[in-house]
Amino acid sequence: MNSSPTTKDWIALAALVVTWGSSFAMTKVAVASMDPAWVMALRLSVAGLFLALVMVLTGREWPRGRELLLWFAGLGLIGHAVPFFLVSWGTQFISSGLSGVLMGAIPLFVIVLAHFFLPDEKLTRMKAVGFVVGFIGLLVVLGPEKILRFEGQGMALVGEIVIIFSCFCYATHSLLARRIPFHGPVEQAAAVCLSGGAMGLIFAGFYAPHGLDQATMLAFLCVIGLGIVPTAIATLLVYVIVRSAGASFVAYSNYLVPVYALGLGAVLLGESLTANVGIGLLLILVGIAASRVRNRG
Repeated sequence: MNSSPTTKDWIALAALVVTWGSSFAMTKVAVASMDPAWVMALRLSVAGLFLALVMVLTGREWPRGRELLLWFAGLGLIGHAVPFFLVSWGTQFISSGLSGVLMGAIPLFVIVLAHFFLPDEKLTRMKAVGFVVGFIGLLVVLGPEKILRFEGQGMALVGEIVIIFSCFCYATHSLLARRIPFHGPVEQAAAVCLSGGAMGLIFAGFYAPHGLDQATMLAFLCVIGLGIVPTAIATLLVYVIVRSAGASFVAYSNYLVPVYALGLGAVLLGESLTANVGIGLLLILVGIAASRVRNRG
């Protein structure tokens, strides 16, 4: 049974939000000259190599056994290779604002799936209320008008479906990360990223054999940054938090990332912040608090 999140869990969640929030600008620059399949494959490969180096420097041993290798391959596929590519591909046809709204489906998928597959994360009334309030907060942050941009036809509809499916992949990954019979987050993150990177490179080679022909040096630097920060470090944080506080707690990061991204833009780029951001953040925090009420009994 998961206990209430500790101070370390909250710090780790904040760090996760920061690492994931750093991905948007780098991804936008990378896909401008590099095929999305190669962005996915290279960022996973960089992440795997970075974590492998960490393992060597800290004297950790690689996990062994066929069952574990299958687990790592599955997590690398469903939690990294597939959704990384789908999100990059799908956002070509819809606005970034609508993409942000659609990604808000991840926590909703998580609470439903967790109810059926994780005995200690059953859906309660307050938990459901909390996640719905948090989703409303996300809509307020991004702007309620984004919900009106849903398309019912053409490639825009395909892009929307693809991104929603990627949300299901992310949610499934969070649940599987709780059930894997292994407890070393660094080793697990390294093996998962290396597995995902290997599959990604094979896919990219077939899907876009010339996808790197026009890639700039800046794009490669962005891919390295994507591999280290919002992939390697974020994956490690996810596995640490999921083990400690549960998949549902991690899922709230998807509501907080847009708030962080907008705040970062205001600080670094001088972009203006509207009252929507403050109101939305308050609703998200209220939703988090409501969803954790069940743990206080």
